Amino acid sequence: LSGQTPAPPAQATPHAEGRERQAYGPNGQGLGAAIGMALAEQTLAARFGRALVNHRVWALGCWTELSTGVALESAALAGEMGLDRVTLVVGLWQGERAQVDAILPRYSASGWAVRKVDADNVEQIATVIASLQRTHKPCLIACIASPGTAPAPPVVDDPGLWAGAARRGASARRSWLRRLLKDRQKADFERMARNRRPAFWQPDWQRSWREHTIATSRAAPPFAARRGLETLHELLPELTCLRSRQGMMADLAPIRRAGGEQELSCGTQVNGMGALLNGIAMHGGLLACGASTIIAVDRMRPALRYAAMTGQQVIYLLTDDDLHRGESAGGWQPVEQLASLRAMPNMMVFRPADHRETMECMELALRRTDGPSLLTLESTFPLASPLPERELHGLTNLCARGGYILAEADGPRQVTLVATGQEAIMALAARRLLKEAGVAAAVVSLPCWELFADQKMTYRDAVLGTAPRIGIEAASGFGWERWLGPDGLFVGIDGFGAAADPDRPDSPADITPERICRDALRLVRPAMAGAPIQTTGGNSAAPPGMASVDASV
Repeated sequence: LSGQTPAPPAQATPHAEGRERQAYGPNGQGLGAAIGMALAEQTLAARFGRALVNHRVWALGCWTELSTGVALESAALAGEMGLDRVTLVVGLWQGERAQVDAILPRYSASGWAVRKVDADNVEQIATVIASLQRTHKPCLIACIASPGTAPAPPVVDDPGLWAGAARRGASARRSWLRRLLKDRQKADFERMARNRRPAFWQPDWQRSWREHTIATSRAAPPFAARRGLETLHELLPELTCLRSRQGMMADLAPIRRAGGEQELSCGTQVNGMGALLNGIAMHGGLLACGASTIIAVDRMRPALRYAAMTGQQVIYLLTDDDLHRGESAGGWQPVEQLASLRAMPNMMVFRPADHRETMECMELALRRTDGPSLLTLESTFPLASPLPERELHGLTNLCARGGYILAEADGPRQVTLVATGQEAIMALAARRLLKEAGVAAAVVSLPCWELFADQKMTYRDAVLGTAPRIGIEAASGFGWERWLGPDGLFVGIDGFGAAADPDRPDSPADITPERICRDALRLVRPAMAGAPIQTTGGNSAAPPGMASVDASV
């Protein structure tokens, strides 16, 4: 499951190495992934029947695997979901008996069938395994070594020992292939087993959400994402979504499909939920998706990092639930989460501004198969949608390049407002205020830093320009100097507990078009008094020393 397993040989191909490494990771993640595999098996069996899907998941570990918080959460979810096709075998020394005796009752209370056996008694182990396979619970076998047991001798690989198993396996496979050949769902089963999407799903997806553009044009990103999930359930039967008790996705109505399966709620156990999503992705045949809140990402971080390391396609939909409002809600603000997620290798972070960017980012996450994708969705939507500006670009998925010019300046560009999420909508309003003040401003939407960084420098320069830049995001400014350059300004929130106060227009968390306009005028007017502002090209580097008007507490 985790820990001390040696690395694969150096000559292994990247694909093979990823497959061999997929079970390595921090303590507890292996058990959570095994339970996720059992959930995938149960889901596929409900759709295709036990004639095609009928296997067990075996996991090996040590007692430290049992004691982690993620393992206990995952075990509780396994008991709640009735995942009776997973068996955990744990090897223990006699000196670890006290710690184990304190942990095993927790698994029994979570609905597991728990047995203790002598690690040196092969017959007893075989009997327990046979009896547990007849139970309708997840199983845990604690193999306790006797005192003074010597280390086991090296295992000699004798092909003759496996001859009988090979004959039985070959016979079982021939029977299974005959059943598959006659099954009416053969084509669908083989497609899902190879992790392939249905033909023409992408045009159908695009057509569906474009048909609902008028109805959803003023909807906040979480509601657009919910609409997207409903559409995807019709187009992709392999989509399996786990959700937490919190978040705007929590009250999503269960969607029953032909196989009878439905959406699964994990309560507040998002640590275990993240581990299960990895197991679903590793099992294959299903598309793993998780919905929770952005503030819960700190509990999901080990699982997110594990998915990024192993290159698993997992999609996370995280809402803010308007947590920054209220007298005591300032501490719930996701101040540093975005910066930390963007620092994670192989993690694609999307922060869409409106319903259209939300759908485009979801489409990009569905198309990415070599790592996890994460969408942060804001429930507030205070101003008009930037739909008129987007309509000028036709049907092109502009988010595919990570960033684009949402609205160009009227005349030579004097300042560039670079924003993500709903702050891009605020930047459009600030652009209108600056126009009234005689300043030509352009607005750049930057929904995905990772994709934008992969673009050619000429494209990035054309988008950002060389006029002074202002970054706008309701989060920490850490990392923004990469896009703003040494002379840029940042408008954001760099402290805990800052809540917007309508009675104080200059309160630290009050990011408004008026405030953006004032900061832009302070930045631009000294430049207007000096040399003329260039309007093409851009800074290819972002050295430290960026000026700041960060909203600190």
